[in-house]
Amino acid sequence: MHCHVRNVVCLSQRSQATFRMILPVLILIAVELVLPTVSCKNESCSQLLQHSLRLTRLMSKRTKELLETYKASQGDFADLICDMQLDNVPVSTVSGQTISQRILSVYTHLKEFLPHMKTVMEQQTDLNPPTNPVAEGLNRMITHVHHIAVRVNCILEFLQPNIPIPEPAERPTGIPPAQNIFQQKAYGCIVLSRLQELLSKAVQEQRSLKKRKMCRKKDQKWLLN
Repeated sequence: MHCHVRNVVCLSQRSQATFRMILPVLILIAVELVLPTVSCKNESCSQLLQHSLRLTRLMSKRTKELLETYKASQGDFADLICDMQLDNVPVSTVSGQTISQRILSVYTHLKEFLPHMKTVMEQQTDLNPPTNPVAEGLNRMITHVHHIAVRVNCILEFLQPNIPIPEPAERPTGIPPAQNIFQQKAYGCIVLSRLQELLSKAVQEQRSLKKRKMCRKKDQKWLLN
């Protein structure tokens, strides 16, 4: 009887510890969901960078987990399918000589990935039941990646206020009008793989921006306006 009580107490303590660990993540996700838009005028550059970096780090982890779920749902030879080469998927490389140019590259690629993610989600919804965890995960991921892109856009307005920010096309280019199931499997896996690589690089670029304290300099002017 005492052993049973002790086990229950241990389980309870573990549950409480786990809850304390995931609570900040749950709060962050809840905040992102109830704030569909971000006004660049309401937050300083440092605040935007802090929120964007946190969410990008979280989404990089979530994308990696979603990719593993995706591979597990594709049956045999999933790794071979994911190693295929497709030209119609955005690249995950971040380019530019200056930190502002590299942050702009992050923003541009995030925007480019959004319609591709929507296409993969639509394909997964058609192929699998409505409760398909990949489709559900992609649906949430699209929302969060959009929020990251909005904040990165605001950061760019601080870093280069007089330079227009180019907007990618609304719909993905290069996707055939019809894809068989094999092509859809490869396409979805490559989109998720490259997105995870991009988010990982986006974390590095935002960390670099934070270390250089460029936002703090911009915040001084922002506070005076």
